[in-house]
Amino acid sequence: MVASVEIENLSIHDEERAVWEFMTPKSWHDSVAHKDSIFYKTYAATRHQLEQTIVNGGYDVIIEVGCGTGDVIANMDTKIQRYGLDINAEFVNFCKDTYEVDNCEFLVVDAIFLEEWWKKEGLDKKFSKPLVSCVNNTLNIMPDGLRGRVIDQMLHIAGPDGVCMATYWNGNFFSHAILEYYKKNPQLCGEFDIDKHVNWDKRTLVSPSEYSTEWHTPIEVEQLMHANDVDVTISTSPPTYDGKPEINMQELAIFIWYDQTSSSNAKGYYDSDDAQKFYSHVWGGNAIHVGRHDLLTKEDISTMSNVHQVSLAGDKHEKELMETVRSLMSTDCAIVGSVGLRVVDMGCGYSSLLRHMWREKLLWSGVGVDLSSEMCSRSKVMNAKFDSECNKNVRIIEGSFLDIDVRDESADLVVSIDSLLHVGPVRQHRAVQEAARILRPGGWMIFSDIMQSEDADADEMQPIYDRINLSKMGTVSNYKTALEKYGFTNFQVDLHSDNIATHYGKVREVMEEQGSSCGISDSYLSKMAQGLSMWEELGPKNIVWGIIAARKTQKVTLKN
Repeated sequence: MVASVEIENLSIHDEERAVWEFMTPKSWHDSVAHKDSIFYKTYAATRHQLEQTIVNGGYDVIIEVGCGTGDVIANMDTKIQRYGLDINAEFVNFCKDTYEVDNCEFLVVDAIFLEEWWKKEGLDKKFSKPLVSCVNNTLNIMPDGLRGRVIDQMLHIAGPDGVCMATYWNGNFFSHAILEYYKKNPQLCGEFDIDKHVNWDKRTLVSPSEYSTEWHTPIEVEQLMHANDVDVTISTSPPTYDGKPEINMQELAIFIWYDQTSSSNAKGYYDSDDAQKFYSHVWGGNAIHVGRHDLLTKEDISTMSNVHQVSLAGDKHEKELMETVRSLMSTDCAIVGSVGLRVVDMGCGYSSLLRHMWREKLLWSGVGVDLSSEMCSRSKVMNAKFDSECNKNVRIIEGSFLDIDVRDESADLVVSIDSLLHVGPVRQHRAVQEAARILRPGGWMIFSDIMQSEDADADEMQPIYDRINLSKMGTVSNYKTALEKYGFTNFQVDLHSDNIATHYGKVREVMEEQGSSCGISDSYLSKMAQGLSMWEELGPKNIVWGIIAARKTQKVTLKN
């Protein structure tokens, strides 16, 4: 496992570096820094947003990730410390040779190891309110597998009091850019034929010299950020310059401001090496959710190892959820005719439930959605090994289940197992709204989740809230309200909350037995031991868990 991860990272790094290898720093600098360049005002607007936000928000350091030729950070009017970071040494050396600016350093740093650099240099102790930027479409040119990690690293450096800002080129100006920039700068992208090398519908240019660019609309950028666990929306008002999460547009750029409150941090957590080793080896590596330990027999408990009990309990919970599907959808023609259902799994993890449903002939086609690139990659491998036909009929999407790339009213069933808790009670309403959008009339949403009891003690729950980066967890009544709001009826709930303490206690025992031998870091094991104990201790009084189901029976106008 470790070797394959290292190889994958190398390929990602090589692809990232290759983006800029053929381009000289001077050719890029000359194409944007001149007053006649269409980007001149955009760069000025970028510096202005950063400068005003620094003043208004009291930020004490700015870090630019992917600083390129330094045209933004080196020319800012600010007295705070500046760090321009880039993976390409040639660009960093260009910046060092070109600018002599006080309090501004240019360094070669890999964007997916920002936090490591930050702490190694002791900067986390020196600065308390960082502003972390990644401008000029830099995020967009990164490989898909890298972008989410960089966003997560930026958030880690920003910390609870800092803020992040990224910019994309605005696709509404793509034609202007083709004619007034790319065509006029052959030294940058080479000569190209507009009819052959420009895709106007997708707003892409791929020149014969292999230079490529893609411009997104504001709506697309909003969706891209959602897919990377950053929940920000487009503002219709002028920029606020206060660092509050929003998307605004100025000149040729789309500006995204976000902070730790904008993210569940689930992507960064589940993509980490320690988390993958933990869920692969300690939690069972297949069904990574709470299990029905109350359904294990005395023989199961007496003869099975702890890790096998965790795995079997998870398997039994999936069977119970599938029985709920069979019971509630017993008259559906797809069930009666054994054709199988069109199923969307929100937060699919390793796609265990979708494979289980295929095995039980409940699935005709499936879509699994998960924020974690590691979960999605492993899902695809496991699906391919499980059954070639299943693999053909199950599509895995790396992204947010709040914004799924699935057509309206194209699913019979939306499922989820213990994933919706990560987005908190407000965004759970949006998850239900998304389920309503993709479900056909008469379709069902059937899911299990970990919730707090209606009378949970907020003070006692605070350690749990802190651990999952929420101010509050969802409740049964919160889901009922959301489901009714978006046209669902036939609401029912089947709780088996006693399994929470049992499950987390059993997982803790497995971790104590096997954690160190799996290569999991001591710091992760220590934090996880505390977390598992909290769930085990607070479960009986404050936590409820079980299956919730409701049917879409009413048409409700949904926001686009």
